[in-house]
Formats: sequence, C-alpha cells, structure tokens
Amino acid sequence: MLGERTNVDKAASVGNYLNLYFGQNQGVRLGESTVASCKAHARMPEKRVKGQLKILVNRDAGKVFLDFVEEGRVVHIDVYHRPGKIDPRVIARAIFTAIDEHFLEKDPQLRYAEDERFNMVIAYASRIYITTNQGRGTLYNLLQDEVEAFAEYDEGWDHVHILAQLDREDYYLVYIIAEIVEEVILTNGIKLSKVRNIIHGNEKQAQDSYAGYLKLPWKHFKGQQARHLPEKENVNQLIIKLAEKLGGVEEIQEFMENYSTNIFKRKGIQQQKKKWGDIEHDVKQLEELGILKDTPFGKIMTGKGLKLKEFVINHKCELETEIRRNTRRLPSGGGGRFKKLGQIDRKTSKVEYTNRNKTVNNPEQNWSGDLAVPETVIQALKNSYLRGDDHLTIKKQDLHYYEKKSYVPVDICLLIDASGSMAGDKRQAACFLAEHLLLTGKEKVAVVTFQERGSNVVVPFTRKQMVLKQGLATINPAGLTPMADGIVNAVNLIKDSKVRNPMLVLITDGIPNIPLWTLDAKTDALDAAALIAKEKIRFVCIGVEAHRFYLEKLSRQAEGVVYLVDDLNKDNLINIVRMEKQTSSDNKLA
Repeated sequence: MLGERTNVDKAASVGNYLNLYFGQNQGVRLGESTVASCKAHARMPEKRVKGQLKILVNRDAGKVFLDFVEEGRVVHIDVYHRPGKIDPRVIARAIFTAIDEHFLEKDPQLRYAEDERFNMVIAYASRIYITTNQGRGTLYNLLQDEVEAFAEYDEGWDHVHILAQLDREDYYLVYIIAEIVEEVILTNGIKLSKVRNIIHGNEKQAQDSYAGYLKLPWKHFKGQQARHLPEKENVNQLIIKLAEKLGGVEEIQEFMENYSTNIFKRKGIQQQKKKWGDIEHDVKQLEELGILKDTPFGKIMTGKGLKLKEFVINHKCELETEIRRNTRRLPSGGGGRFKKLGQIDRKTSKVEYTNRNKTVNNPEQNWSGDLAVPETVIQALKNSYLRGDDHLTIKKQDLHYYEKKSYVPVDICLLIDASGSMAGDKRQAACFLAEHLLLTGKEKVAVVTFQERGSNVVVPFTRKQMVLKQGLATINPAGLTPMADGIVNAVNLIKDSKVRNPMLVLITDGIPNIPLWTLDAKTDALDAAALIAKEKIRFVCIGVEAHRFYLEKLSRQAEGVVYLVDDLNKDNLINIVRMEKQTSSDNKLA
C-alpha cells in the first residue's frame, strides 16, 4: 500500500506535489505499484528492464483514451497487480466511499448535511472512468451495476486503469483513489506488482498513418498492400484528410504556401498551430508521402508536392464538392460527453410547405392546398371507366392534392470566443460546426466573434457557403475575453436581421475579463445576457466544467441552457446544437 492511513493533510501534500510535476509534463510513482500522470503510459520490454514504465510525454491521456481536444484535463492513474480477477464495481463502490469519508474528515459538519455531502461526491461520479480485467465504465454507471465488457485491446489486463477528469485543485483525490484501489486489490487476495522505475519519452508510432494506405501516382510501396483505388481517387482521399484538419481547399492552398520556396509567403510553425492546431503529425505524413522534404532552410515542397498543389488548383470545384459531402456527415459515438443544465420554455413557430413528391387522395377529408392535376386526371379516367360514365368526369373522390409538411426553421447565430486560449483545434471545431449547420439545414447561419477589447460580425446571416468560408477565414484567436461586447453585438445583429426562431449559441472556454460598461467584466456580461431574455432569443451556452458556476448564472440570466463539455471538440458541438434544434421543433406552436 501507499503507507500510512489517509488523512487530509497528507492528501493535500500529495496534491501539491502532483501539481508541480504534472505542470512539467512529468509522471510520478506513488508507493511501489501506482503511477500517475496526465499522459499515456507504456510498459518497457521485460528483457530490458523489469518493472519499468515509460511516460509518453507527447501522448495526452485525455486525447488518447477519451478523444479530448484540450490537453491536461485528465489524470491517468494505473495501479499494477499480479494475475487475478478484479470487479470494477467493487473498485467503484470503494472509491465512492473513500471520497465521501475524506470530505467528512475534512469538514465534520457535513455529517449533519448528508444531501450536500452526497452531491459533492456524486459530482465526480461521471468524471472518473474505471477499467479492470473484468469490465469498465464510469464510476456512476458502475454504481448502478452497469458494466461494459472488457476487450483484449483495453487497458487494465494487469492493472486497474483509472482516468479522472480533475481540476488542479482536486489533485489531492489522486492519493485517495490510489490508496483505496491498492487496499481493494490486497483484500481480494491479489498481490501488487512493483513498478521499479519510470522514464519519460515520446511515442514513436504515428496515430493515423494515412501515408501507409494512400497510394499516390508517384508512391511505390515495398512489401505493403496498397488500397486498390484509382490514382485520382487516392489524391482526392488525401485532400479530404487534409481538409478534416485544415478546413477547405483555400486553407489547403494557404497551408501549402507555408512550404514554398518563397520565404515571404511562409509562416512559422507557431502561427500555423494557432490557426489549425497541432499539425506536426500531418507534416510528417506528407513527408512520408514525398510531398515535403527537409532542407537546411526548413521543410519545402518537393516536385511531387508542386504537382499536388497544381492538382488542387485545377480540381478546386470537384474537391470542394467532396469536402462538403464529408462535412455533412454526422459525428459517430452517440451523444458525447456533456451535461445539460437548465431548460428553455419558449415556443417556436412552424413553417408549412408543399411536398410535391407525394400526393394524397382522401375524399373524407376537406381538401386544401395545391391540386395535383396529372394524378387527379389519371384517377378520374380510372374511376369514370369503373362508374360507367360516357365521358371523363371529375368528382370529389378523384381529387389528388399535394401533401403539406411543416418544420420549425431555426436561424442560428454562433457567438465564438476568439481569445488566445481558443487558438488551434478549438477554433477549427467551432468553424467546422458553422459549416456543418449551413450544409445540413435550410436555415441561415451567422458568426460573431469576441476577442482583444471588442467583438466583430465576421459572417452576417447567410445561406451562402462562400460568404461563410470567407468570414471564418478571418478568425485569428488572440488576446482577452470581452464577452459582454460580444453578446450585445450578437443580440443587435439578430434584432436587425430578418430571422426565424433565432438561436444564439455561445461557445467559450473561459469567462469574461474585459468589461463593457463598468469595471466588472463578469457583471457586465450578466447584464448583457439579460438582453437575450428581453428579446426572447433562445440561448445555448457551451462551456467547460471549470467555469460551471459562472456559466450557469449567465444562462439563467438569459433564460437559456448551458452545456458543460469535457472539451470543445466538433462532435460535442454538433451533437449539442442538433439536440437543441430538435428541442425547438418539439416546442412548436400548434
């Protein structure tokens, strides 16, 4: 075990210790059998060093195991043991009880406030993921006896694998969790395995090696089975891969300019990361495909790369069509990891339209709508013959009319936080959401950003993809968070535009820090949110768990809802907005 009996002081001391090491991208060994870090772990070959683990400093645990975009949000705890079966439900109950007892020891007054104490503990239940060799699941699900099956490739066959989404001030819980897990293992009669040493290094294997299966016209494989696609189709597949990361054809061309021989058109790697996120993996793949090469003056395009650039220019329309088709696809993986707080009680109005692909013939029902002349004449000819009429007669039972359908149009204004912390993958996710909404719906989309000391309408309400793309290309995250100014600007845009059932979607990873009317940025943003309720605009806030309490206040002031996400990836954003659009349709007026 980790040593002495758990107490509040010792847990706090370990929490401070972890804060220091995790902040330097390092892992630590707690006792002899537990390793904790914010990174993925790998066992070293036993022939080299027995009981040695490697902390993969370039593989964030949240990204690797939970598909997070933002790094440093998840603590990875591994408790190693000898062969033996361990029930994850037993682990879950023990962790729940240990956290509960810790809170009680820390504040004895909670003994008389059981509901409050229970809520404090249960708040962590959906943020702790447990895997053993007998199954896996969140702590909450395991407490309900809901166990997912353990697969061969899962972590946990020789250790209890725990992922805990914790803020820095909660790192003391790592000690609580590690000690109780070791205690449960020993209680089950299973010995702990010793971790003799930990080292730090990079993961060598690439995560998505499309260079391994795309066979370009100039690429020859040695001993590999290439995908059997026409040469042109393989080039298209490569462009789609790049578009998933960069955006569209214009962005791909801009990316390629950074590797031209013209130094005046080139941007540094940090500038590229600011716009597109971590691109090092894609650069490496392009090197493997022979499109980029290293020179004393940095990476530049090869002759083959210039061919690809020419292909992109000459087939721009065709490639844009493929990229649009790819953007329309709905994300996989179910509903995602997010929590909804609040409820919008606001009715929406529906729009009726004529469906000319389907006709209705119902003599018992009063007819209204557009008459389907061809179908009516054909029906009348048949019925006239069956009735024995001497000539064509059209009666009520012969009438066909086009079916009427209705839907709830929801014009969406995206209010995007473009402060410095949103650079890279989060910016790309928000931009992808805007394009996805435009391509998959019939409604207008607008985009307002706030950064530095003000806000800007980068895309007015539009149905034109070119207008949207041009506006999104101007988003360059930097500076602070003037949220109040952004809200006011978005509300004014909605008021001045001809929109139907408007919905304002705020996407942010922070809280306001630049005021608008007073010296208090947070109060100004709350006052601005009151304007949203006054104008009867549906309001949806998407933010991170770390700022839960303020974002709840903001959404209540706007009479809207807040979604707390693990991180701002495109799948979460799309699923949340789709869910809210569906809710709007369910609340339509009769």
